[in-house]
Amino acid sequence: MRSVAKQPVEAPRSRRGTPVWELARLYPTQGHWTEEDYLELETNLLIEYTDGVLEFLDMPSPQHQLILQYIQMRLLNFVLKSRRGSVMAAPLPIRVASMTYREPDIVYFVKKLADLSKAPNGADLVMEVVSPGNANRRRDLIKKRREYADAGISEYWIVDPENSAITVLALKGGKFEVAGKYKPGQTAVSRLLPNFEIDVEEAFSAD
Repeated sequence: MRSVAKQPVEAPRSRRGTPVWELARLYPTQGHWTEEDYLELETNLLIEYTDGVLEFLDMPSPQHQLILQYIQMRLLNFVLKSRRGSVMAAPLPIRVASMTYREPDIVYFVKKLADLSKAPNGADLVMEVVSPGNANRRRDLIKKRREYADAGISEYWIVDPENSAITVLALKGGKFEVAGKYKPGQTAVSRLLPNFEIDVEEAFSAD
């Protein structure tokens, strides 16, 4: 049987009502973005980076932002009183491995960053408020759990509005172990920061 030569796929051309495909060709294709390319992006979109691929995150809902605001303010107040470290929030890319940057919702550093002009390498504590959808849940509950552990981050809080639960993971032997899983009526506590705690019911009813 004679083989038929494959015809080259013609690149799309833009027209009214379509994306401007020609502009897209000015940028690397997925899988070929470098760390430098990624860090030079200027956008208000939430974008993470893994092995040359850009991952576009869903924009957060008002509920997500209210929960985030509640927890961030309490952590910030705690840190200001204790005068130890820094608290920051997304958008802030942190390098968790070669060719991998994540944007945790909340980031805590025990020591103040030496160079504020660069994306930090890792962190000491990170928190993620899980957004709806299977892809988002897999990313926060499975993929990021592995990546943050590999990066040597001491503590990871998974704040899960869908299940009204806050899970505190503590690093042990290079892997995260569940230090506590807390529901409304309980208080989530940190292993890394003694005396830092969050009322779970208040966090999920923040307004």
